[in-house]
Amino acid sequence: MRKTHNLAQIQIDEILHVGDTVVDATIKAGDSTRFLASRVGDGGHVLAFSDQKKEIDDMAASLFLSGLTARVEPIEKAFTEIPNYLSPAELITVFLFQIDAQTDANALKQTIQQIQLYLRTLGLIVLDGHHQDPAMQQILAITKNLPINAYEVRYFYDVLTDEAALLLQRK
Repeated sequence: MRKTHNLAQIQIDEILHVGDTVVDATIKAGDSTRFLASRVGDGGHVLAFSDQKKEIDDMAASLFLSGLTARVEPIEKAFTEIPNYLSPAELITVFLFQIDAQTDANALKQTIQQIQLYLRTLGLIVLDGHHQDPAMQQILAITKNLPINAYEVRYFYDVLTDEAALLLQRK
């Protein structure tokens, strides 16, 4: 059985094209940044956010070893700053958030509401975390109010491990 994280990556792979711009909103270990950078190709662009210098440094080392450094712009800021780095002239294909129990649910909700304006048609907002994370629960609750003609919502949840991935896809 596939992990929810892998199911989300399969969905991302289906829509991501060489040359796309994507956002890794929460670098964490850098594995998702590397995954995104490997998919956007030399003409693509990954904006990678973290307010933790160690995460930025670890990601940079990993990208260097993988030969993907030129595709990624590391930004030492919290995910709440993402809207300040976006332009309506360049729509985003994927926004990826790795969340945990410490993720500020209200800040995440506000950020998602702001970045929806920059999501291209068929683009994804992905939350990767655990079902019981307060931020996951809050965003899952607000998906019920999204217009059905504008968004498709998928939720992968493993009852045994509590891992979950929430995908919001713009129609």
